[in-house]
Amino acid sequence: MGVSLQYNVELCNVVVNCLELMWVVNPALDVPIYQQLVDHVRAAVKKGTLASGQQLPTVQELSAQLSIARGTIKRAYDELEHQGIIEKVQGRGTFVCYQPQNSGSRKERAMAAIDSLLDELEDMGFSATEIGIYLELKQRERNEQVSTVKVAVVECNTETLSQLSEQLRSMKGIELYTYLLDSVREYPYKLDEDMDLVITTAEHAAYIESVLPDPGKLARVALRLSTDTLSGIVRMRGGETAQILCFSERFGDLVYESCRRYAKNIQTAKPVSFGNEAEALAAADGQGTVLVPRDYEKYCSAQVAEKLHQLESKGKLLSCGYKLDDGSFLHLEEKLAVLRKSKK
Repeated sequence: MGVSLQYNVELCNVVVNCLELMWVVNPALDVPIYQQLVDHVRAAVKKGTLASGQQLPTVQELSAQLSIARGTIKRAYDELEHQGIIEKVQGRGTFVCYQPQNSGSRKERAMAAIDSLLDELEDMGFSATEIGIYLELKQRERNEQVSTVKVAVVECNTETLSQLSEQLRSMKGIELYTYLLDSVREYPYKLDEDMDLVITTAEHAAYIESVLPDPGKLARVALRLSTDTLSGIVRMRGGETAQILCFSERFGDLVYESCRRYAKNIQTAKPVSFGNEAEALAAADGQGTVLVPRDYEKYCSAQVAEKLHQLESKGKLLSCGYKLDDGSFLHLEEKLAVLRKSKK
């Protein structure tokens, strides 16, 4: 069974096609080569595209194909063996040995663990009644604890990612990780299997689902313009000129389309990047309203920020933001409550 990993990579990538396996490693990434190999194999095994019992290339074969030191390959295999993904059979080779746990095996392990605990407590001289009381107290104590859920959020532009993350941080018990879509495309294993939930918009959901070890962890959400942003756009006077300043092109395009949709008889200029300071300063000197991302100061130079502060004092600056719609917010709260409960 082959593994085909087709991601956007630089020309410096090295591709190995050995024993019907295709692995892609990118020396330009800040992820060690051995870890890239570990991530490739682990993801393929967890998804079932590498079956238990399938033989992997030898260290020597991979070293020759990838032009990578044998020590690097060996380190990757050692790590995979430590994780219980592969096993090395003396005289035969290296084989996948991972077996997903089914509900039956989990139940058997749980019952065995309980039996072991009861035996230990009985050996300590506790009665069945005392054991029951202690177990109930400990369970109650755990239920009162707030469990932390690891959540990743993925968006295609910096501004919206920042705004969405700020809203998510208001939810209790979240350990939040933020990723731009391009960085995930470059190295999908950033969304590792330890994540409890991965949040993205419907626009990117199909791709994110395709790279997740467990697609069931995906949560699709919808975003909308914040109320103050929408009302500010609607209130712009007919004949007025609107200028958009942005950090990322995608965010500028979103605000541009919102102006065309909601503002009547407004002349909207194409977005200008904060990265082009001369154009940004010229736009800030214009006569119309300037639309900027919320917390714009962190995206622009001090000189541009000073110009925008002056516009703000004159009522000529509109701070633009997106947020989760109400349905998505409630949906996430329900999913997080279930996850927290399951982790207790």
